[in-house]
Amino acid sequence: MKGFVCFGLAAAVLLMMMGACGDVQTTPQVEGHYTYEHAFEYDMEGNHMEVSERGTMDFYADSTALDLARQVYVVTLADGDTVQWVYDYVSPSRWHLDGDDFCFAGVKEGFRMEVVEGEEELALAQRIAEMYKSGIEYEYKFHLDTLTAERLQWSFTYRDGHSDTWVFFRR
Repeated sequence: MKGFVCFGLAAAVLLMMMGACGDVQTTPQVEGHYTYEHAFEYDMEGNHMEVSERGTMDFYADSTALDLARQVYVVTLADGDTVQWVYDYVSPSRWHLDGDDFCFAGVKEGFRMEVVEGEEELALAQRIAEMYKSGIEYEYKFHLDTLTAERLQWSFTYRDGHSDTWVFFRR
C-alpha cells in the first residue's frame, strides 16, 4: 500500500509538471515580416529635411534583413523654397541581438534609394541618397524596447541627446 501511495503521489506530481510545462511561454523570435511607419527630420547643407516613411522589414534566421520603404521628403531649402521628393528605399541588411542591444547595419551591395517623384533640385536629392549609401554599413546599436509576438520596438539615442523610436508590427 505504501508503494502504491508513493507511486500515486509521484504520478500526480509528474502530471502537474507536464501540465505546467504545456503553459510555458517561449520568448518571441525576431524573425518575421513586419510593417512600420516612421518620421524624422534633420538638416543638411543648410536645408531642413522632414521625412516620413512607410515600409516593411523582413528579418531572417540567417541574421539578414530586408528593409523596403517609400520615403517622402519635404525639404525647406536654405532660400526658403520647399521641394518634395519620394524615394523608393531598398536596403539589404544584417542584424543580431546582443542582450538588449539590437545591432543593425545595411549592406552596400544591393542598397538603392531612388527618386520616383519630384525633380526640382535633383542634385540635392541625389546627394541625400549618396549620403545614405556612404554610411549604410555603419552598425547601429539600437536598444531593444519590446519584442512580442505582434511587435518589435527599438530606440536609439543620438550624440546630441535626442532619441528616436521605431515600432514594427508583425504581419
